[in-house]
Amino acid sequence: MLLSISVCPKVWDDIKFLRKKTRNKELEAAFPENEQNDDEGRISSIPVLKVITTYIIQTNGTSFDQSDKYDRQPFLTQGWTIFKLRYAFDNKGSSHGLRIIYCRNGDNFLLVYLNLKTYCADERTLEKEFLKRISDYLCPF
Repeated sequence: MLLSISVCPKVWDDIKFLRKKTRNKELEAAFPENEQNDDEGRISSIPVLKVITTYIIQTNGTSFDQSDKYDRQPFLTQGWTIFKLRYAFDNKGSSHGLRIIYCRNGDNFLLVYLNLKTYCADERTLEKEFLKRISDYLCPF
């Protein structure tokens, strides 16, 4: 079974923001970003994204809890399910590390949001933000 990972365009803005704030080498691209045209190429050039996406693919996205908070999501009718992953980053534990929000629809994964907990808004604002990102990506018109 071949899984594919897509990335919402705003995630690249999240990466740029985190590069400025943390100066962590795991966020630096191994290759110049302008050489990478597709999502897979860009993901493979950034170490932290490569690790996260590899983990998602290896576990088939099943090891994470599906939050009951997001059961109101309008994308359930289209077969998409939202997951939230906590990832230890920048010498902080997973409780203060990265927050990664992604969706799954069968063999398709969509990386939606990536930020440190410190810079995440409250839960309601965060939910509005990533639901808007998903909506803009899946229904651009």
